[in-house]
Amino acid sequence: MDIYSQIFTVTVPDVGENNRLTNRGILRILQEVACLHSNAVGFSVNESSVSGFAWILLNWKLQVFERPTWNSKLIVSTWPTKHSLLSFYRDFEILDENNNLVAIATSKWVLYDLNKGSVVKINDEITSRYTEVHKNVFDESMTEKLKEPTNSTLSCQIHVGKRDIDTNHHVNNLSYLAFAYEAIPNDIFFNSDFRNVEIMYKHEAKFNDNLKLYYSNVDNSHFVTIKNATDDKLHCIVKLY
Repeated sequence: MDIYSQIFTVTVPDVGENNRLTNRGILRILQEVACLHSNAVGFSVNESSVSGFAWILLNWKLQVFERPTWNSKLIVSTWPTKHSLLSFYRDFEILDENNNLVAIATSKWVLYDLNKGSVVKINDEITSRYTEVHKNVFDESMTEKLKEPTNSTLSCQIHVGKRDIDTNHHVNNLSYLAFAYEAIPNDIFFNSDFRNVEIMYKHEAKFNDNLKLYYSNVDNSHFVTIKNATDDKLHCIVKLY
């Protein structure tokens, strides 16, 4: 299987107050198509409890061109671009019903041992299930890591609740974006479209964690750094512009 494609419908939770597809809605759809692709090659979420392994997301990079409305049909495609001993890279493309480009994204994943609680090497048996496609939606790679700006200031604190936990007992990657939005000043958030999103996940947050969110504006890019309130462990950095 090379490029994997599915048709999705934009649902009510995927749109914002202006009835337009949100960044969170896009990432939800991309997360879903990645899971469906893995399911098609015999490595599904349902099998994680048996195999003891799951894919864990490390990075998102998203660029949005159009924001379709509720009930729009989208053609969503994904494919692996490359892998290393520890990392697996996957790209995405979203088209509307008229084949107009809605969004592109790239991502980086690692294989996680649920029993040991650690990242493991990606063996040949797993990589043989996925066909790498030499097509990159971005010219540049994801080699440059996001760094916390030096001018960050504490914006707010968030307590991780039951609603935030995913199948791996960690905070779901979509929740970090929702957390980040709470740290952005209202006058900026409600007057910005944020058509470019970059997210770097460092350490998983879990139920009952208290998080500190730091905000900064650097060259018209908005950064939110999410740290553990107890020990300052870095959980995530989000860049919006």
